[in-house]
Amino acid sequence: MMTIEEERAELWLLAKGILQDSRVDADEAKVIKRWLEEHQKDGEFAMLISRLDAFLADGLIDPRESAAIADSIGRTLANMARISKPH
Repeated sequence: MMTIEEERAELWLLAKGILQDSRVDADEAKVIKRWLEEHQKDGEFAMLISRLDAFLADGLIDPRESAAIADSIGRTLANMARISKPH
């Protein structure tokens, strides 16, 4: 079983790879959605999973949706970094 720190590091690397070209295609959205579903605790990723479900409903990701997904992933990572910083 992975520690929380290991899971966060894995998500960070996954997201970094997906966002490398500043766009998210349907396959990448499915990969990160699957990871989030498998590692979610206490609904921490529920909003992002819901957005991914909505964007993937038609099986395609248009440029507007790609930008919105990239923004949502970035916000999720920023929130995780903010929460994990010592106070």
